[in-house]
Amino acid sequence: MINEVQFIIAVVNPSKIEARIICTNMEDKITKHIGVLYFSPTNTTKKICKAIALGMGAENPVDLNMTIPNFRTKLASNPNAILDDIDHLIIGAPVYSGKLPIQVIDCLKSINGNGKKCTAVVVYGNRDYGIALYQMVEILSNNNFNVLAAGTFIGQHSYSDIVPVAIGRPDKTDLDKAYNLGSEIRNTANYLSLEDIPVQRDMFSKSKNYNLIQPVFKSEKCNHCSICSKRCPINIISPETGNWLNQEVKKQCIGCMACVSSCKGKARFVRANFGMKLILKYILKKASVQRQEPLTVFHSST
Repeated sequence: MINEVQFIIAVVNPSKIEARIICTNMEDKITKHIGVLYFSPTNTTKKICKAIALGMGAENPVDLNMTIPNFRTKLASNPNAILDDIDHLIIGAPVYSGKLPIQVIDCLKSINGNGKKCTAVVVYGNRDYGIALYQMVEILSNNNFNVLAAGTFIGQHSYSDIVPVAIGRPDKTDLDKAYNLGSEIRNTANYLSLEDIPVQRDMFSKSKNYNLIQPVFKSEKCNHCSICSKRCPINIISPETGNWLNQEVKKQCIGCMACVSSCKGKARFVRANFGMKLILKYILKKASVQRQEPLTVFHSST
């Protein structure tokens, strides 16, 4: 069907209308079935993934939020029903202790790409991205995804209330680079191999443990809005009280600070004792003063 603009072109120069229709159809094929699958408790990863999708020409990509526990369960039980109509999947996750969150690992391992094209993205707090990107590309490749591109981006560190790191990121420069990555993907045909993926190994990424700080809850400041409960990616906060469902499930907290960032009344906040503050200042000393920039990865033919 010829739209209004194409009709004008046809009247002025009929010889160009066929080429215009072909071009429009090609763009539709590129942009129509872009999906963003992300784990983003504080929305930083979501912003990066959406910017990449926009660079690929998709203003309204299919939104697949694996931060939500119920969606992860739904995706794992019937991934084909959710992913079948998507031609290119942009997959994003934050970096925790130099690794992918356990929830992301489990979710990605449960789905089969069936040859689907994808982009792998991790977002870290300006310190290092560890082995997270390598983990993601390895899982996707093993599960029959074809990874066209990858990237490491920066978001405000989850513990910035203790030691300010990468405040306000991703900023405009970061989002512009994410957009440019999306634009480059449109002209990419070669798939990544694990040899293309950089790593930054240290004591945290080498360890199987996740070093986390759990938020503190002050019941007298809670207005019972239940936003923290809805934002919790582990579903362990009571919507009625704002407190943990019980002390046992508190152990499952991943320290993502989704509840802290969403609590306007400051009933949930991050706190560290003197010793922990010293340790964090030492670990994040460089990250707090030196800006890291996004890294994009395409297949190297050399």
